[in-house]
Amino acid sequence: MRHMSDTGTQDLTVLAADAQAVIRAAEEAVQTGQPARFIAALQECDRILKALPEEQVIAETKAPDPADALSFERALLWFWRGRLLVMADKPEAIVQGLHSLDQSIARLRPAGAREGAQNALTLAFMNRGAGLFRLGARDALAEAVRSYDLAIESMELRAGVDANTLGAAWMNRGVGLMHLEQPNEPKESEVSRLTDATKSFERAVAVLEPLAPVHPAAQRNLAAAWANIGLLRTRLDDAKGAAEAHRLAVELFRPLAAAGGAAETFELAARLFNLGQACGALGETEAALTAGREAMTLAEAVKSDDPQVAELGLRARHAVCVALGAQIAASRAETNDPQRSARLSEAGDLVEDGLAALRPQGALPPVLAGASGRLYEFGAWLYRTQQPHFLGEFLLEHLGEDPVRAQIAAASVKAARQALVQRGFNETIHGDMDRVLDVLQDLGEVEKRLKERGIAVPV
Repeated sequence: MRHMSDTGTQDLTVLAADAQAVIRAAEEAVQTGQPARFIAALQECDRILKALPEEQVIAETKAPDPADALSFERALLWFWRGRLLVMADKPEAIVQGLHSLDQSIARLRPAGAREGAQNALTLAFMNRGAGLFRLGARDALAEAVRSYDLAIESMELRAGVDANTLGAAWMNRGVGLMHLEQPNEPKESEVSRLTDATKSFERAVAVLEPLAPVHPAAQRNLAAAWANIGLLRTRLDDAKGAAEAHRLAVELFRPLAAAGGAAETFELAARLFNLGQACGALGETEAALTAGREAMTLAEAVKSDDPQVAELGLRARHAVCVALGAQIAASRAETNDPQRSARLSEAGDLVEDGLAALRPQGALPPVLAGASGRLYEFGAWLYRTQQPHFLGEFLLEHLGEDPVRAQIAAASVKAARQALVQRGFNETIHGDMDRVLDVLQDLGEVEKRLKERGIAVPV
């Protein structure tokens, strides 16, 4: 075994104190969530790690020697460096963070019963799993599941662990398994994997439920566990079970959103959107509409530049439109039904207002372009089938420069013309001949605009 460098005891004490100060600063930086403090804490971790004396190693293996006087401080510095980096947006930084966490784990494992070592080891595995999740690749997901397995093993072998952390580990393990698809996966393998994920979520619920009434973080994790159970049940074609799980997730999260800010409002909106989707699949249209309307209102109330926030608002708006469209299609057009008229009016307003709000933004990021395209497509269907005299005006007003919308407009013009021919010019649903000619003229204007952009309407 190599002798430690001859740094005096007093110097080691000072370095240890400096390391502890940097560790506390890193912890505070994570709690604040302020990028500037993240960067400063990361720089301080690097500075202290470089300032520490050369580390003792085991001669045979070159592994860190737990007898090193500053081994635990090194482990915690590597841990906080890793934790800060795996929270970054860039994959390169996340990879660096994973390396740092591995360095921390290598020093924490042999620390044994030292106070705080096992808890730090658990958190290192948890953060390692979170970083691997963020990389997204299948191999990374598989390794993330292994990290959560190790975190769970670390906790379940000792008493007095934080039940919220244990519940979160079980939940994240389930999330990893749920998304660990592989190309051409055999059915029996998929069923086995999803069954294992279900057991993980159920274990998370069992651990978190007793704690949730007095622990907001545990209640948040419990709500997330039920939300993931809902998504899993949807994949298993259990529509009723999915709706029940999403209702529980919404009920658990409501008080957290009421006491929180924009992030919690957005999360509640996401929970409500999932509930609406599950209710729609179950055929509970009114429940789907109620959840979808609230999800849309909440998402659009969040002030944020994050495209994901705007996307959720658009998706919720589209989901409400689809539910209304199903009700409209199921009703008879020739009856003077005030409910039908109200649904037509609401659906039209939802489409028009949603697309009009996007117009000042110009070119949209892909995630918003896709969601707005679906809303435009619904509007084209609504006017083509219910109010064809407004179709041309709608298509032109919201066409913009989006090539996806252009293709939707071309298909809508073709379908509308075919409908006029098939139903005949004298059919009362189209009104008199003048109205039919007006519709054809408006469609001709749309076709002219599309031709200017090099897009032909299919015959």
